[in-house]
Amino acid sequence: MRNFLKRLQDPSLVCQFQSYFGVEKLAEVENVKNGAWIASEVADKRQDIINELGKDYGDISYLKHSKENDKTPNGSLNGHSTSRINSGKENDHNTVYYKISNRFWYQLFVLGSLLGHEAWYAFVYSFLFWNIDGAVGRRVILVGNFVFYIGQGLKDIIQWPRPPMPPVVRLEQRWAAEYGMPSTHAMMALSLPLSVIIFTAHTPLVWIWVAIGSFWCVVVCCCRVYLGMHSIADIVVGLGASSFILLFTIPIAHYGDYFLLSSSLAPLLTLALSSLSVVFYPGSYKWTPAWGETTYLIGGYFGTQIGSWLSFQIGILQEVNPVFSHTSPQSLIQCVCLGILRVLIGLVCLAFLRMLVKPFSFQTACWLLRTDRETLQGQEFSIDNKKKLAADLFCKFVTFSAIGLGITLVAPKLFEVLGCGRPSYWTEIFLV
Repeated sequence: MRNFLKRLQDPSLVCQFQSYFGVEKLAEVENVKNGAWIASEVADKRQDIINELGKDYGDISYLKHSKENDKTPNGSLNGHSTSRINSGKENDHNTVYYKISNRFWYQLFVLGSLLGHEAWYAFVYSFLFWNIDGAVGRRVILVGNFVFYIGQGLKDIIQWPRPPMPPVVRLEQRWAAEYGMPSTHAMMALSLPLSVIIFTAHTPLVWIWVAIGSFWCVVVCCCRVYLGMHSIADIVVGLGASSFILLFTIPIAHYGDYFLLSSSLAPLLTLALSSLSVVFYPGSYKWTPAWGETTYLIGGYFGTQIGSWLSFQIGILQEVNPVFSHTSPQSLIQCVCLGILRVLIGLVCLAFLRMLVKPFSFQTACWLLRTDRETLQGQEFSIDNKKKLAADLFCKFVTFSAIGLGITLVAPKLFEVLGCGRPSYWTEIFLV
């Protein structure tokens, strides 16, 4: 199995995938031996940089074959036909020049990358609560919390690097500092839509979620290879791990939901487990961006759970016979318009909460740590810098907890006040 994964981890497979969908590598310009590499797009279609070494091309004033390139036949590097060259300019990085020959695939896969962003997850979760079913939303976000946490933790335990550049052209840098195995984009692209499908299987429109989920999963998985961020092995392991995790998280989310709403111990249990999962994150022996991003989702889940628990405890979320839980039917156009209005108002509400809570939470962290804001903001992230790390994680957890609370309690009450609420939201305890 390990040998099979090693073969799937071969960067040449990523290069072939990129080439097939229109990412054409023109040259590798090496300015610094063993230096960092960046990717730079060449907009026009000239081939000067490959065909006529020595001619000016953009900001490259002088080109020559590198000695390393001369060691391989026909200017090839690890079996990939390309021209590795040095520029006469002294830069602090090396550059891979490429061009995009098919803009459709580029735009589609960039869109796919956005479908793995924390802001997208927040939008999807809020949409489920505001426009679909609160009971579905609570279960789906718990499943997503499990999957994302385990996936991010596995990255920092396995510590397999992302496909190297070169030979791969890395078109995205946002998550480049994280490890690659497994792909949490792939894990979430499978688990999030599939959990929605499972929890809405009783509804007549489940086929819509099947279509959306299939498109979502395929595009996200392909985009991670296209953008040079993951190997085929990362994707395959991510899908397999996500499928396995769903086997026990789906029952936990389904049967544990009522306990999390009704038990007086639920907030303490959720807070304790959430806090411990942040503090004892599997990669806590060193700092990576994965730690902070995981804290975002943990905080978001905690906030949504507290909002739902409060709603149930104070009596606004009520156990009502499902037969009578829905109001009179509305026209399709009216439902769509009200749904769009709720999304717009809700997003403004969440943005306001974030703007209000984020600076306050960071200032609170500074006060608790007996330091000042300016000092921490001027420091680099490091596992040895305990104060900055603690302040950052505290701020992210509290901020997204407030956003989660806004999704399940503040925004729905605001919708009700403004007359665009969904009355059945306050009765959605069981799946019906």
